[in-house]
Amino acid sequence: MAGHRFASRPDPAITLSSRVLHAPYWEQNHNILDLFSKPCYHQPVTRTAPTTPAPTRPIPGRIGAVLNVLAALIAHARHFAATATTRVSVQEFATAAAVFGTDHLPTLLHRMQRGLRRALALHEYLLARAARGSNLRFAWPPCVDLLPHHRPPARPAPGPRPTLLQPRRPDPALLGSDDPGASRLPTPEELALEVRRRPVGRTIAYICMDLGIAPGLCAGDFWNQVEKTMRRYGGSLRRLCQVRARREEAFLRERDKSPDTWHIDWRDLRPSTVRRALGCLIGETPPDGLGPPVLVPG
Repeated sequence: MAGHRFASRPDPAITLSSRVLHAPYWEQNHNILDLFSKPCYHQPVTRTAPTTPAPTRPIPGRIGAVLNVLAALIAHARHFAATATTRVSVQEFATAAAVFGTDHLPTLLHRMQRGLRRALALHEYLLARAARGSNLRFAWPPCVDLLPHHRPPARPAPGPRPTLLQPRRPDPALLGSDDPGASRLPTPEELALEVRRRPVGRTIAYICMDLGIAPGLCAGDFWNQVEKTMRRYGGSLRRLCQVRARREEAFLRERDKSPDTWHIDWRDLRPSTVRRALGCLIGETPPDGLGPPVLVPG
């Protein structure tokens, strides 16, 4: 009787899963395939664009401080180029021209254009570096006597340098106004390559040489930022002062040949004199209202 009981018709209450488990192997596969072969109706899924923009990477603090300095330098270069033709006839303009070594307006505008292009190239490089999340690193001060536990680890001795096929020409910002190489305008590709290879502080120093930046022509707080940037990132304040001294000597020789300019005191660096020469101190908001944009809070 037990055999008849197990051979009887299965109870409909037994689930499909139990039937599949106790069925032969080919029957199990057949029943499982039947489950996936049945038609299935899905509602179309509509995807909408996100309403909030993707979060952007914040600008690192050190890069933001350098960008603020660059913004003020770019604003000064544009303001100088826009107003130089009307201010060149003012006697106080000699105070600003002495930093360039000449009062020849085409030479001044040419150097302004080169300094502006260099500043824009550095600006793009820093923004690209900030997008990667790579902050700037301080250059180790070479002239400070540090304690043994503060000194960086010793580096291996550099190998012999290969002999240059052509002598390396100096940067045009280092040359005097009477040098033919001082009028060379690098291409955007050359400027981008120089910005990537040179320390940021050295590029800032060359920009200051091209734009005629001097401590007496700047607002006090802004010059402190420029000096701090050059010292922190590999710039040479000593070289900047040497170039300025050579240019002032060249400007004095040029003035000696023009007796009608002897009565002008071009060494007058009072803020009122600088404002009459440039319209404002470098680092201040220009009179046209186009002040330097603040990229990060100070």
